[in-house]
Amino acid sequence: MVKNSLQGLTKIDDEKLQPILDNAALEIQNKGAMSAKAMAGSASCGSSNCHSQIYNEWLPSAHRYSSMDDMFQQVQTLMVKETSAEHTRYCAGCHDPISLFSGAKNASNITLSAQGADEGASCMVCHSITKADVQGNGNYELKVPQRYLFELSEGNLAKTISDFLIRTYPQQHLKSFSRALYKTPEFCAACHKQYLDTDVNTDIGKVQGQNQYDNWKNSRWFKDDLKDSTTCRECHMPLVDSKDPARGDVLDYNRNANDNKHRSHRTLGTNQYIPALHKLKNQELHIKLTEKWMRGEIDIPEIANKWKTGKAMEVAINAKDTAKKGQEFMMKVEILNNKAGHDFPTGPMDMIQSWIEVEVRDQANNVVFTTGNLDENGYVQGLPVIYRADAFDRKGGLIDRHNLWDLVGAKYKRSLFPGMSDNIKVPFVIPEDVQTGEKLTIQVKLQYRKANPAFLDRIYGKEKKVRTPITTITTVKKVIEVVGE
Repeated sequence: MVKNSLQGLTKIDDEKLQPILDNAALEIQNKGAMSAKAMAGSASCGSSNCHSQIYNEWLPSAHRYSSMDDMFQQVQTLMVKETSAEHTRYCAGCHDPISLFSGAKNASNITLSAQGADEGASCMVCHSITKADVQGNGNYELKVPQRYLFELSEGNLAKTISDFLIRTYPQQHLKSFSRALYKTPEFCAACHKQYLDTDVNTDIGKVQGQNQYDNWKNSRWFKDDLKDSTTCRECHMPLVDSKDPARGDVLDYNRNANDNKHRSHRTLGTNQYIPALHKLKNQELHIKLTEKWMRGEIDIPEIANKWKTGKAMEVAINAKDTAKKGQEFMMKVEILNNKAGHDFPTGPMDMIQSWIEVEVRDQANNVVFTTGNLDENGYVQGLPVIYRADAFDRKGGLIDRHNLWDLVGAKYKRSLFPGMSDNIKVPFVIPEDVQTGEKLTIQVKLQYRKANPAFLDRIYGKEKKVRTPITTITTVKKVIEVVGE
């Protein structure tokens, strides 16, 4: 069993770094590094008519590309230049566990990767976790599973024999890869909660990073009785019709052995960019489903009694029905976090951008006012409210390359807690040349993109003109009438 204790390695002095590395080396010496081959090989899980449906769901998912994600790779390269190869172990527990546990995260390995690293959080990695700690930062323990005869051997004959043995004697397979732990939110918390501590990059104490778990536990979605809670997997891994051998579950409170369903391994979130960038198999369907998920258009029948209906983010335009030309007109845009189980947006908030785009058109379809639109370089214009976080380093400089090894705090953060709403005032002047009685149409869009252009320009270079796609999460309109002065 190997514990991911290599957390929090960043730009610190040798006196702090050495005890951490010594402890890690001793632990690996006593318990042994894990074989990369034993942690990879997810394709074998989807072969021979075994878990093919689940495997194909996982293929374009965020868990699968956690290591190959090109933005992650760019930041990791930057981290090595500014700190050391060993410091990347801080990220690897969640992003690149195969490379971490096989000992590939060191200066002697130029790629910092091991065989199978492009599988990210592979089938074997997730289903070999035996303990998870809610302090996060990839704090979990793996147990090397007991394998069947010839299971890791090459060749058709070896695979035929191992497949036969698994089907004939499945008890060991279930014991190795199916645990009650996986049904708990605490399992997700091991990676969906992040912090930087004093041993990492600052002398001022713990600095919280992204944190979906505590968000959820402090929200309306958590109840003392887990049956009444709306949990991570119930939203992100809804039940789907299944012919998979893993279908049915007697340990789930609302399921049975013959329900012919399994939990989807797409783990839909908000990343509609990476699957297309890396041309992952089934990426078209996955992106379509991701955007439907972001808009709140995917129903989950098994939690309909405790989840909300409607859009994921509800938007309303609160304003008078009439306006006088030549005078200022005030509208209030209300945004409600209706369905998300955590803040909206969530994740690496120094990278993410969400904002409102407002456009007003006259009856001839001419634009008479706009804010939140993009300039020619993809930067947001006007004075919209942008949901993001501005973090700073020891010198007060902006954390603008996801350089968390320099992070000491945040000077600005705006996001929406579950069930909370935000009211944004948007004033504009009604043009003098608009005719009395004319109708103006106000359109408001809530926009989202995975990475802002300033971050992309800094890690790729402006000349590359890398931009992530924008998803319109919610669109609302209101018609007002122009009256006399």
